[in-house]
Amino acid sequence: MRLPSPSDYGTKALSAAMTFALAVALFALLGHWADGKLGTSPILLVVGFLLGTAGGMLHLLSRLAPEVLGGGRRRGQDRRDKADKEPPEAGGA
Repeated sequence: MRLPSPSDYGTKALSAAMTFALAVALFALLGHWADGKLGTSPILLVVGFLLGTAGGMLHLLSRLAPEVLGGGRRRGQDRRDKADKEPPEAGGA
């Protein structure tokens, strides 16, 4: 197993941080826009900010510390591991 170089981790961290910031900004702007249309200022702005923050944090954790959210395994990994451990089926019957 190859360990990631510091530059690989830095690139991954920068990408995740930018995605976090973008999620927060977009959801907050969407909430601000909806507040203007519905006249509910600042309720939807706050809701959008909180949703963006929660979604951004989940993405940040899934990219930088996947073991925190799901044991560090990707979807379908258990099936592949199980298939690797099972003996091959005998051909012909």
